[in-house]
Amino acid sequence: MRRAQWTILFAFLFLAGCGYQLRGKETNLPPGIHSVAIPIFANRTDQTGVETDVTQALTAKFISSKRLSVATRESADALLTGTVKSFTITPVAVTTSIQVSVEYRATLTVEFTFQGTKDGKVFFREEMSDWRNYPVESDLNATEQNKREAIRRISFLLAERVYEQILGGF
Repeated sequence: MRRAQWTILFAFLFLAGCGYQLRGKETNLPPGIHSVAIPIFANRTDQTGVETDVTQALTAKFISSKRLSVATRESADALLTGTVKSFTITPVAVTTSIQVSVEYRATLTVEFTFQGTKDGKVFFREEMSDWRNYPVESDLNATEQNKREAIRRISFLLAERVYEQILGGF
């Protein structure tokens, strides 16, 4: 009798755990998508090199996640293309005494499309923006370096969001 109770208890515990999955295994991808090609994004802004920062951040994100391998356009199951649509700089902090900007806000907007390579079916098409503030220095080169660092940070944040949009589970 005691043995039957243990068997029922173990069966109950086993069946109760069957519906659980480990977090991070869900995906919005259709079956058969195992690799992605990420060609360099187009750039419709006056800021040179911003498309390279965005593309490198996306590529690094997909490589580090190891959930979807990065491949060449010819061998990939999916294609992630995009355009840097706008890049703006606006003053956000001004000294009151001499009305000089001491901090700028860099805002970057990208549009991306994620589609299958075999049938061209579009899985996602979206526009995203993000921003970061950076300090203005008396040295113009230092201010330019601060702006470039803000662009790199924005690119990293946008790459995270694009990755989550493509691979994130509900």
